[in-house]
Amino acid sequence: MANYGLPKGMRMMSALGKIALRHGQLENSMKMVIKDLAGVEKQEALDATAMQNSRELRERIRKLAKQRIGEGPALVQLDALLHRAKLAADKRNELLHSTWGTDSEVGAVMRDAHHIFKKAPTAIQLEETVEEIEALLDDIVTARLKGFLKEALKNKSRAKPQE
Repeated sequence: MANYGLPKGMRMMSALGKIALRHGQLENSMKMVIKDLAGVEKQEALDATAMQNSRELRERIRKLAKQRIGEGPALVQLDALLHRAKLAADKRNELLHSTWGTDSEVGAVMRDAHHIFKKAPTAIQLEETVEEIEALLDDIVTARLKGFLKEALKNKSRAKPQE
């Protein structure tokens, strides 16, 4: 029978903390994509997105990107990043919003979507989730600062007629 215990291993607890912190960084990176797409200052983007969750950030990015860079390879690449961001948010939500406990026979458990306790992911599996979020974060930063998104925005600004 499960009770309100915490996982015993520090490696597991550390990985859960890293997932929470990296997800916060992921959301911040999406806010910076909004900054770039909207052409506003960092503080404006942060203020404008302060109350938006991950889903709302992804939707706003998609809408701004379609307006700013239009259909084409950059939008497809951005959609792929947004899909990965959705998967990361879903995984983070599953892990951090579930009820965790301990079972004397199984160890760490968590309640699934059907309200049944199941064995929790291992520390190694949690660390793999951390690595996935870190890779996504790196891909978004690279796209913004020196990759496809920076190029697409630069090309669109060149294409604008000068008044």
